[in-house]
Amino acid sequence: MNLSKRLEHRTVIVTGGGSGIGKGACLRLSEEGANVVVADVRASLAVAVADEISARGGSALAVECDVSLEVDVESLVAKTVSEFGSIYGMVANAGTAGRGWIHELTMEDWQFVLGVNLTGPFLCAKHAIPHMMKDGAGSFVVTSSIAGSVVGAGGAAASYTVSKHGVIGLAKQIAVDYGSYGIRANAIQPGGVADSNLGLHARQDREQASTPAATLPRGKPWLALRRQGKSKDEYGATIAFLMSDDSGFITGTSIPVDGGYLAS
Repeated sequence: MNLSKRLEHRTVIVTGGGSGIGKGACLRLSEEGANVVVADVRASLAVAVADEISARGGSALAVECDVSLEVDVESLVAKTVSEFGSIYGMVANAGTAGRGWIHELTMEDWQFVLGVNLTGPFLCAKHAIPHMMKDGAGSFVVTSSIAGSVVGAGGAAASYTVSKHGVIGLAKQIAVDYGSYGIRANAIQPGGVADSNLGLHARQDREQASTPAATLPRGKPWLALRRQGKSKDEYGATIAFLMSDDSGFITGTSIPVDGGYLAS
């Protein structure tokens, strides 16, 4: 098998594809031959990544999408099918970060983070799975976090932690319910990301949603590899693996890609 073309003729949607892990996944998937749909709530970022893929000779489509809105996700899937004819993979990667003590969290903040991080992946699955069922094959990958297994050193991030636990359960449910249709579902659990914009974008999101949370005490994270992960060559490579036939017997699980964080 030619590794660089193992995803040829497969169409994969990546939400949050305009930056960080999402951008890395888009670039890696394209390098391996996939048609890539770059979806992002920040349209300019999606267009920039799609243009970069096209300039490298790949096939890409940019779509503006707020994954917390069903109408947007439904439109994303419809545009993908219209452009490429089918959907093999869905990478539900779009996310935001929440901060705040539980006793001080507003319902607005709680619902905003869960809307993006948990409802978003659910909506992606809801609208992509019927097309995978029709084709008798598909791969759903959702970006969880090390916070899907442990509470961070600084704590006080209930909405984020709950959402990242929840998407692991979502992947397991999809795997069990749709395995007979040839559909696999898995989560990845990132640790640090060298070129992530999550912090910046999360601050922008919170400024739009409500009053930003006060600064909270944080512990010092420790990674066995003593560095941050690479969005394309490590996180993107893991996602590409889960989209390929090389992972054909892997489903219903969560894979830490965390530099050894969970081992410490």
